[in-house]
Amino acid sequence: MIYDTIIIGGGPAGLSAAIYASRRSLNTLVLTHDIGGQAAKTFDIENYPGLTHTTGPDLAKKMKEQAETFKAFIKYEEVKNIAKSDNFFEIKTTSDSYQSKTVIIASGKKPRELGVPGEEEFKGKGVTYCATCDAPFFRNKTVAVVGGGNSALDAAILCSEIADKVYIIHRSELSGEQIMIDKIKASPKVEIILPDEVESISGENTVSKVKLKSGREINIDGIIIEVGYTIDSSLFENLVKVNDQKQIEIDLSQNTSVPGIFAAGDITTAPYKQIVIAAGEGAKAALSVYDYIMKQEGKKGIMGDWGKK
Repeated sequence: MIYDTIIIGGGPAGLSAAIYASRRSLNTLVLTHDIGGQAAKTFDIENYPGLTHTTGPDLAKKMKEQAETFKAFIKYEEVKNIAKSDNFFEIKTTSDSYQSKTVIIASGKKPRELGVPGEEEFKGKGVTYCATCDAPFFRNKTVAVVGGGNSALDAAILCSEIADKVYIIHRSELSGEQIMIDKIKASPKVEIILPDEVESISGENTVSKVKLKSGREINIDGIIIEVGYTIDSSLFENLVKVNDQKQIEIDLSQNTSVPGIFAAGDITTAPYKQIVIAAGEGAKAALSVYDYIMKQEGKKGIMGDWGKK
């Protein structure tokens, strides 16, 4: 089978693209290792139009179900290689290979690590990068949150509702939204440690302690690292044009430098990495895919709907 489009990534951009592509009756496959991407790690969402309040996991679940309603296929496989072959693209994953007329890259970004001793050793054993996923493990326990932006503050607020004690550690002043900072400062469970940095993470079978550069040592049951994200476009940078920040360059219609390959969401050069923007970009990418396929088949493209030739 040759799919009309294969979407790499199951975050807001990828799922939105799947909804729009499948609604246009395109044979659509989503390849992803998770659903929701970074959005699924956000506990409180209050700025998505039409929703006064929701959670990342709930929004992601609804987008997935909506895509599947329109017959998009979703497979949990990691993409290992993309190559152009004749008039289609060959995509190889850890377990299979697929062919497609077009590709939408929406693989997002990944959490930035601290790079300190003990971090790698205790991943999944008290070291986590997702408060929404793992905060329940720290119920009635002590947890440290590293970072000072909105993601870190969101994690600290969530943990303060579950854990007995929450430390928030950051190397400078808190930089998130003031309403979140005020909420953190008002919580009797939260202790803010500024300015300081984690020097090492230690324990036996699981995390039990962090040592700070100030020399202070804190006994904890877990540590949530929220110090931003990095773009990993290594799979694509020899295929499409990327900038010096490794972001995929796109035009206003989500086209990359290679005809038939489109990109959307946090992995692109589009500014303002927000859920609603990623979703909008995914929709644009899918419509551009439809337009591209129609023109390849000598038919009227979707742009004709708005009078563009």
